[in-house]
Amino acid sequence: MFNPYTQGWQNPVASDRPSIFGALPYTSEYTLPTFFPFSFTSFNPIILNCTVIGPQSRPYFKIVTDAPTPGVSVFQNSNGQNIALVQWHRHPEVEIRGKIARQRTSEMLSLSSDQSSRTMTVDGTTFTFIPRDNFIWLYSTASQPEILGRIERGQDSVTLELTGEAIHIGLLQAATVATFFLQCGRNID
Repeated sequence: MFNPYTQGWQNPVASDRPSIFGALPYTSEYTLPTFFPFSFTSFNPIILNCTVIGPQSRPYFKIVTDAPTPGVSVFQNSNGQNIALVQWHRHPEVEIRGKIARQRTSEMLSLSSDQSSRTMTVDGTTFTFIPRDNFIWLYSTASQPEILGRIERGQDSVTLELTGEAIHIGLLQAATVATFFLQCGRNID
């Protein structure tokens, strides 16, 4: 008889920790928060043209590049209103309505001096993106950093997962644009 709980169920980060199977509930410093997925779908042919589908398969954003204006990517909400604009110059610029004033993409997602992370400031609060374990993790920069989300790239998909806290503090639009930049394959610096 096959028991799925005995085959490959381990936490590589905390393999020296006690097993939680059979001892629920159990909490540890390694417990991940609940994430809400936002999937970049319908690539046409790449992420520069796609639809972002959120929880309950609801469309949240549409991203259109080079139509109707060459050299421009437009982000629209589900009501068709423009919420962000990217101008692909030699030094690309971005603006997110009500969140981030027009600036270079390299300023919106500034690269750390050791090139191991990027920071983003939204509404006066700074957040950090750090690649680790096949994800790009989004953290608060508080004295006790909190996981707010992560980005995962599959073979034909990109998924942004955000915590309820990240959505509550208004990070959805900026994190969506940041995910787009981090996965589009274009130079943002």
